[in-house]
Amino acid sequence: MARSSNRITHATLMALTLFSASPVLAQQGDTMPEAGQPTAGDQTPGGQSASGLLARQDGDAFGPVRFEAGKAPFALRNNNWVAIKGPNIRGEWPGQTGANRHGFARFDDPAYSISGFIELMRIYHDRHGAKSAVEILQRYSPSGDCSGAPSLPPNERRDGGGCVENQKNAPVTATRAARAVGLAPTDDLDLFGSNGEIKHPDRLRALIDAVVTQEVGASHCPQPPRGEGWIGCKVDDDIYARAVDLLDGNG
Repeated sequence: MARSSNRITHATLMALTLFSASPVLAQQGDTMPEAGQPTAGDQTPGGQSASGLLARQDGDAFGPVRFEAGKAPFALRNNNWVAIKGPNIRGEWPGQTGANRHGFARFDDPAYSISGFIELMRIYHDRHGAKSAVEILQRYSPSGDCSGAPSLPPNERRDGGGCVENQKNAPVTATRAARAVGLAPTDDLDLFGSNGEIKHPDRLRALIDAVVTQEVGASHCPQPPRGEGWIGCKVDDDIYARAVDLLDGNG
């Protein structure tokens, strides 16, 4: 697969590079019950079904994620399953239709959020040399912000971060992503080639699914213990394929 022709503009890319290590881009958990675009999905008697998002059921089976719009986390209600922020304070990803007050993007189609995430991973790889799950997730969810530290009691967390668990260990999301494909968190995932092509879709998808599991959260995605190699939620084949097509300008 050739490098995408549907790229963010040069100005946006420069701004993204400038802000990549700042709180503007830091991906932090957000379940604020703010009004936003309703999440696309099938209407069911128990609420909505997030089309294309599957949660682990008994054993190795997966089934559709269902939720009530008024009670669901921001990631579900706004088709931003990876909790990606805009490229900069005023920028928008392709397909982005808005943002909340914390800068987390809204999308009408979740494939756009996955596409934006893949593009961001390419930028991490090319410009910042982030290649292992640890390097990627420490940039995407800086260790101090408590993301992926479910064992820390809420009363021990504080504004600005400070989670000892994430400062001393690989982020739990990185551990999940790496173990799902038989690697260590510090191993090179080797996601992209010299021309930006995706070299290992299985590893990229494991990374996506691990982030989705973390960012959607325990209310809708089972959270495996740190040492386990399974992931609680996953993006289905159709959403992933459409996300890749969007990168190539075919969406």
